[in-house]
Amino acid sequence: MQQASLLSAMSGLEPRARAVRSGPARDLWWLAAVAVVFTACLLYSALATPGLGWDEAVYVSQVDPHRPAAFFSAPRARGVSFLLAPAAALTTSAPVLHCYLAMLSGAGLLLSLCVWRRLLPAPVPALGGALFAGLWVTLFYGPQAMPNLWVAYAALAATGCFLRAVRKPSRQLAPRAGRGAAVGMAAAVALAALMRPTDAVWLVVPLFAAALCVPTWRRPAVLLGLVAGLALGCAEWVAEAYLSYGGLLARLRQAARIQGGLGWHLSFDDHARALQGKTLCRPCQLAWDHPVVAVWWFVLPLTVIGAVWAALRARDSGGALLGYGPVWPPARRDDRHPLGLAPVTPAGLRGPTVPADGSGSAEALYRCRPAWAGVRLRDSAGPVHRYGPAPLVMAALAGLCLAAPYLLTVDYAAPRFLLPAYALLLMPAAWFLYWLTRLPRRGHAWTVAALVLVLLGHEAVQLVIVHKMVRSTARAQTGIGRIAGMLRAAGVRPPCVVSGEEAVRVAYQVGCASRQPYGHDAGITPAALARLGAHRPAAVLVRTGDRPPAYARGWRRVPLRRVPGLEPLSVYVSPPTQP
Repeated sequence: MQQASLLSAMSGLEPRARAVRSGPARDLWWLAAVAVVFTACLLYSALATPGLGWDEAVYVSQVDPHRPAAFFSAPRARGVSFLLAPAAALTTSAPVLHCYLAMLSGAGLLLSLCVWRRLLPAPVPALGGALFAGLWVTLFYGPQAMPNLWVAYAALAATGCFLRAVRKPSRQLAPRAGRGAAVGMAAAVALAALMRPTDAVWLVVPLFAAALCVPTWRRPAVLLGLVAGLALGCAEWVAEAYLSYGGLLARLRQAARIQGGLGWHLSFDDHARALQGKTLCRPCQLAWDHPVVAVWWFVLPLTVIGAVWAALRARDSGGALLGYGPVWPPARRDDRHPLGLAPVTPAGLRGPTVPADGSGSAEALYRCRPAWAGVRLRDSAGPVHRYGPAPLVMAALAGLCLAAPYLLTVDYAAPRFLLPAYALLLMPAAWFLYWLTRLPRRGHAWTVAALVLVLLGHEAVQLVIVHKMVRSTARAQTGIGRIAGMLRAAGVRPPCVVSGEEAVRVAYQVGCASRQPYGHDAGITPAALARLGAHRPAAVLVRTGDRPPAYARGWRRVPLRRVPGLEPLSVYVSPPTQP
């Protein structure tokens, strides 16, 4: 009798064991599929974009051996230029650089999602990655030389490595794995700091605070890894502050001034309106003609709150969701850790005690099942609540910290600023959607079908927006190329300097230096620019109908043909310039 019960228990565990063994490979295939489709979409955008944007021209010019470097303002960091250096050493063709970045973006998405494979159920990282990769902001900036998407990858990887590093070791998890995760966390933080130092600070703050507040997470390797990664990534930016900007505080003040002055500015509505397809909303006077494109933006915080609530509630009721997967013990009141973030490890629930590593006889495991463990779910994809609420809470906390400075202190909106927050917040959002599909109910197939249709509709809207954005960008960059050809015909050739409207992009196309005597990127005085124009070709681009600046009043005016996608422009060229 005892032998029969043991055999039946073992036979009941065999499908679960087979699912666990096949789960990692299946999970990796899903992640790879998401990355491949994402890369294919980026390559399409890369090939359809003939030139470089304004910010892209600044970053590429820093490592272009054939063109003068554009003015590098205080808020910028050189991480993107370092990323472009290997390809720029061979060619500075815009489509080639964009394809290079598209391939790197696909690889970055795959690597950052792989960190979360063992932290959440198998389908969740793939679903969260697909939702993030399907946003028009991600698709638009994926092949571009911009830092925000790389900060998003780094934030996602750093948070995942942090959760792995603070996990309690077991027989299956050697202490060496925790140290390796700490090294990965430090490297990801360093990458974020190399791209955008201020974003890296907002990423480290919640991770460091959680490591201090949760006693079982208070590990020297984790704390030192966060500090070392931040210091290593910010070292170049801080050194450049003292060499070129008069010190760290002076650079921070100048960066704040360029961003319009940091203060208490609520820009929630600006960011929501910018989702209609605006890369920069400054000042944000855009009419809200298509509010449907921002529905997901308002649903996202609700799903994150629902995920954290469901995870914490499941932990209080025994740790497992509806008997799905292994059962975790209910936390006693005197064992709870601050923020409810301590990772949960198996220790048995009722009856005999199960060893912490999950080992033991099948009969003991069978006896330890809860009374409601016989609830049958629809498959054996893995535990919904493997490590307690920690992965969901930390992703939500880090995402909110990364979004807070742009939503609360900056008085304008650029959708790319929130990419790191989206990458993190979409993990608990994906978990919540997956959790909804696991709830036993009648008409489950109809519920799943409705959810799939909603997600497909959301993705269709995102694809329409990104298609419009790519077409508009390609049209504008083609116009910049035509203006550059007109300037060459007017005699503006290297060595030369260009100032005024669209100076950065036009100067990069012509091969000139771009210098602005006014505005945020002021890097030369009007008198110095006038003296420069007396010895080499110089050009000032102004809107048609506007008066030229005082130092160019005596320069020759050359009308430019109007090009689609840009405002009508005129150019004033210095006396040495011969057509």
